[in-house]
Amino acid sequence: MKVIHIGNQISITVLFIGLLLLAIACGREGEMQHGLSDGLFPERVRVWLPSDPERLHPMLSRSGYATQIESNIFLPLMDHDPESLELVPVLAMDFPVVTEQVERSGKQTNAYLFTIREEAQWSDGRPILATDYLFTVKAALNPYVSSTWRGFLSFFVDVELDLEDEKSLTVYVDSDYMLAGEIAGGFFIYPEHIYDPRRLMRQVSLRELIDYEEDALSEEKENALSAFGELFSAGRYSTEVVEGAGPYSLRQYSSGSVISLDRKEEWWGNSFFRNGPNRIDYLIIADEAVALSALKDGTLDIAGEIPARYFRELKSDPLFAEQFKFYTPPLFQMYYIALNNRHPILSAIEVRQALAYLTDLDFMIDQIMGGFGEPAPGVIHPAKDEFNPSIESIPFDLSIADSLLKAAGWSDMDGDGIRDKVIDGKRIPLRLTMDVSSGETGQQLALLLKEAAERVGIDIQIRTREFRLIREDMRRGDFDMTPLIIRQNLFPTDLFGTWHSSAAAPAGNNMMGYSNPEADDLIQRIRVERDEEKRRDLYFRVQEVIHRDHPVVFLAAPVERVAIRSNLEVISSAKRPGYFEGMAHLRELR
Repeated sequence: MKVIHIGNQISITVLFIGLLLLAIACGREGEMQHGLSDGLFPERVRVWLPSDPERLHPMLSRSGYATQIESNIFLPLMDHDPESLELVPVLAMDFPVVTEQVERSGKQTNAYLFTIREEAQWSDGRPILATDYLFTVKAALNPYVSSTWRGFLSFFVDVELDLEDEKSLTVYVDSDYMLAGEIAGGFFIYPEHIYDPRRLMRQVSLRELIDYEEDALSEEKENALSAFGELFSAGRYSTEVVEGAGPYSLRQYSSGSVISLDRKEEWWGNSFFRNGPNRIDYLIIADEAVALSALKDGTLDIAGEIPARYFRELKSDPLFAEQFKFYTPPLFQMYYIALNNRHPILSAIEVRQALAYLTDLDFMIDQIMGGFGEPAPGVIHPAKDEFNPSIESIPFDLSIADSLLKAAGWSDMDGDGIRDKVIDGKRIPLRLTMDVSSGETGQQLALLLKEAAERVGIDIQIRTREFRLIREDMRRGDFDMTPLIIRQNLFPTDLFGTWHSSAAAPAGNNMMGYSNPEADDLIQRIRVERDEEKRRDLYFRVQEVIHRDHPVVFLAAPVERVAIRSNLEVISSAKRPGYFEGMAHLRELR
């Protein structure tokens, strides 16, 4: 066995990424705000949200906007500092002590010994305990909970509580998993006494959940799991009772209107962490033009994801430029058009490839994105070490698209300008529906693709809907195509949750229904390959395989476009969403 300190094991990698990101960030409009003053907190900060996050429940939510809000309410054992991007202890007193190659439950594991801060407590004054950590892991593995965490927690082997110290625990994670240390301390902790007041999850052991098979447990235990799943997934735990270890508590959740947080007056972390405004209001405004007006009339203080056209307009307005500062931090996110690979038309690779050749990426980046982006030709962000530089974006070429469609058997049989094909004995027109929200970028992209598609005999119908409804249909597999954003974190990319066939919706986030045995095998091998050079080769190969299959139309990686009121001192960061409203101070007058 080898005992090491996780600070040495992980932080070097994260620091390298941080330096890389800071280098990329050079040339942005505003400088990163380091070393915030200890000035007064604003009474209230108002932040724009383009769509409703639907729920505040980290284990169940699937929206980046939900994560943004949840990060002010919940805390993990460890997290990335928004300025240095280094991994730092949060709920944990220090980095865990790691013992490598420990046999546990018949498996080789790495053991991570954590101790939770003595001062850490929930809002009601109860201490945050190791049992809260164990409860969180068990809840995420409950088969009656639609947890988005199940994929990475599948590498957990055991959690052992210290019988002599209620704040200490040892986490045993499969030693082969490349992100073993990161996942051991990188997720939000839930308070057991609030989310499981009946202690239902204590009736089932973690080992039973890890090895769970239907009908393998006693009826009593199965009923306990089912009852907990129903309670835990209830709406009240998404919009009413939302409790974590962070500095803010939920004040109000008015769906489609406003979500308000209050700063806890006697938060346990006041002596350890930077504080912020007394109240944060997230104003949900779907119409970008209305949001722009809200910025101008003083209704909003912070706005990110500002469409390029509006961003340039605001910067060129002398009056507005006096009232706001502008930032363009890089973010690990990419635009793509999700395609339903199980659709009778889109199941053909030639059709998916044709759609890629019909997308004028240069025009999109230069005109729609206003130059605030770069091509992102694959499943991994171009700024990440594991990105394969040999992967290139598909050029705009109508003739190649035409040839691909002909090769797939699509031709205009009735002279109406739309190609047709006989599928299962029926003549089917080459007609697709593209669902888009009201956002300007998605709308313009849809029009761009529709016009190009018409020139080669594809009829694309654009349907504008609430993103909440689009996402619900995607989870059911009831969609053709829709533009989306995929977000990646600072760790080496685990492709399993979005691209492995076993993660297909509704159970997972592979909403495209993409399935390729070779890609599945490579993704699995990446997860357990500890040798960085070998893992890099696997990364490069899986990018080639997925790029060849074109399960989506890969587009571009944008930089964020943020406007922050000038009297506020706020960190602008490469960590999403690009700013940290929960740390806002009033700017000192000089």
